[in-house]
Order: sequence, then structure tokens, then C-alpha cells
Amino acid sequence: MSKTHYIQNDLWKDHFADCPAVTMNKNSLIAEEGTSINQIYYIESGRVKFSITTPDGNEKIMYIVNKGELIGDLWSASSRPYFMTATTLTKCTFRTMEPKAFMGVLFSSRELAESWMGNLSEVMEFLVDHVTELVFLDKEQIIVKYIYRLSFNYGVETPKGIKINTKVTHQLFADLMGCSRITVSKIMSHLIKRNIIAREDGYIYITDMDELKRLLDL
Repeated sequence: MSKTHYIQNDLWKDHFADCPAVTMNKNSLIAEEGTSINQIYYIESGRVKFSITTPDGNEKIMYIVNKGELIGDLWSASSRPYFMTATTLTKCTFRTMEPKAFMGVLFSSRELAESWMGNLSEVMEFLVDHVTELVFLDKEQIIVKYIYRLSFNYGVETPKGIKINTKVTHQLFADLMGCSRITVSKIMSHLIKRNIIAREDGYIYITDMDELKRLLDL
């Protein structure tokens, strides 16, 4: 996902510190498409995916949220059912707060309100960008763009290049793109052979950022 206010950020941490803690295992359902949610979740650890299900039953991941981010905040303001399904990608620990209490906290601080509205704008921007990519870019360009985005949120300078300091599987790329894992594997192998990226112990390294940007016409 695009760089947000909340990724690796403690903005909400203190406000949820005394709230009940909930731990969920990998692949646990938090909210289902078409249902309502009665809690706001602050992610203390782990990652969560938001997805939709196509008419033929296939899942399409729309975006992923991480430690420090919120789930259910948008729906608490609109009082509408979820239009996506939220599922844990890893084992997660959450702090939960009732929507009414959350809205009280949100509007008690101008900093929180501005950051929250900014994050919602970024989510909207990302979703529009994501749909545009699927319509106009080929599969290699989409993967390259995802890797480039990940470098903002998780990039760490190392002697081997910029390390994406979170593990992203070929299957996750495939789910984001709506294609097969085999297609992703072929594209990743092609990028590795061109020395644009490398993989080691499950992590992606960007070894030639200039060439990566050139592929995106940046």
C-alpha cells in the first residue's frame, strides 16, 4: 500500500493503550463483506488484508494494512456495512474500542482528526491508483510499482541494495494483481536475471533503483 500516516507510527498507540486486547491467528476473519462491525481495531502487531470476492468466487486483495493502523474507523463514521472482507495475513494483536468512544477521541484532537482525514484520502488515492494499474499496466509494471511502493514503507539501505524489510510472497503479489502465482514467479525471475532485484531469505532487495524507476518512467 502507499505510504500512510499510520505505518510504523504511534499516533494512536496511547489512545488505545487501555483498551481490551484481542489476538487472532493467521487467516482469521475480522469483518466480512456486507456485514456491520461494532469495534474499531488498532493493530498492535501483524498485517491485515482487505479483499473483495468476484461473482465467480475468486478473491481479489485490494490493499493491506499494518502495525499502527486502524480497522473499522471509516465504517464507524458512515454506519454502513463493510464493502470488503478484512482477514489477518499473519498472527495479529489488536486493541479494540467502541465506535462512539473512538469518535469522541478522534474529535477531541485536531492532530488526530487531520491525520485521520489525511489517511482516508490516501486510502482513496491508493484504491483509484490500484484500479488504474489493473486496467492500463501490464503485469511486470504492476509488480515493479508495488516493489517501488514497498521501498517507501519498508525500505532499508544495505550493502546489497534497498531491502524490503517485510516478507512478500509470490502468492500475495498474485492475489493483489488477480493473476497466477506462476506468472508472478516468471516476472520476478526476469527482474532478478536483469539484476534489478534480488531475493534472499524471503526478502526482496532492490539492487538497481535507477532501472526500477526507468521501468516506471519516473
